[in-house]
Amino acid sequence: RGDHWVLNGSKTFISNGILADLVIVVAKTTPAGGAHGLSLLVIERGMEGFERGRNLDKIGQKAQDTAELFFEDVRVPKENLLGELNGAFVHLMTNLAQERLAIAVGAAAAAEEVLDVTTRYVKEREAFGRPLAGLQHVRFEIAEMATECAVTRTFVDHCVAEHGRGRLDAVHASMAKWWATELQKRVADRCLQLHGGYGYMSEYRVARAFLDGRVQTIYGGATEIMKEIIGRSLLA
Repeated sequence: RGDHWVLNGSKTFISNGILADLVIVVAKTTPAGGAHGLSLLVIERGMEGFERGRNLDKIGQKAQDTAELFFEDVRVPKENLLGELNGAFVHLMTNLAQERLAIAVGAAAAAEEVLDVTTRYVKEREAFGRPLAGLQHVRFEIAEMATECAVTRTFVDHCVAEHGRGRLDAVHASMAKWWATELQKRVADRCLQLHGGYGYMSEYRVARAFLDGRVQTIYGGATEIMKEIIGRSLLA
C-alpha cells in the first residue's frame, strides 16, 4: 500500500524469537504466485502490530528461547524488502544446502562428544567388581558407535570440502543431514543406556545430550523430507 507493506499472520517455533531485535519473515506478496510469490521482509522490534507470544517450553535446548510471533497490520516500509520482490524461494534455496550441512556438522560433532564422555564413564564406573569397560557387550557397543562416528565424519568432511568448492548439491546435503542427525540420536540413546540410572539424571551430560539433540532430525528439514529429496533424485 503506497510506500509500505501491510503484514498479517503468525509464526511459531522461531528460534531466538524472544530476544531478537530483527526478524526476517517469509511473506506472501503475490498470493497467486505460489512458491514464486514469496518475499523476505525485515521486521524490527517496536514496529506497531508486531508482538511476541510465550517462550515455548521445549524438552531440550533450554538455554535457547523459541517463540511464537504475531503480526497484525504491521506497516513495513518498502525499503525493508530483503532481496528481490517475489524472490524469497530462490534466496532461501541458495543457502539451504549450507544450512543442512551445518546441522550435519553439529550432529557429527555432538555424537563424537557424547561417545567420548561415555567412553570415559565406562572406564571408571564399576559393576560386578570391575569397570564396565571390562564387559564384552560394553566394548562392542563402544566399538560400533566409534566406527559409525568415524564413517559419518568422513562423509561429512567430504561434503564440507565439496561445499568449499561450490559443488555441494541438495541431494548430498540431504544425505549428510539425515544420516548425521539420526546417528546423533542413536548414539545419545545408546550412551544414555550405558550410563544406567545416572543417564536419566538431568545433571549428567548424556541426559542433556539426549534431550538437546532430539530436535536435530526435525528442524532444517525432517528426516522424512531428506529421504524424499534423495529418493526423487534417484527415481525421477
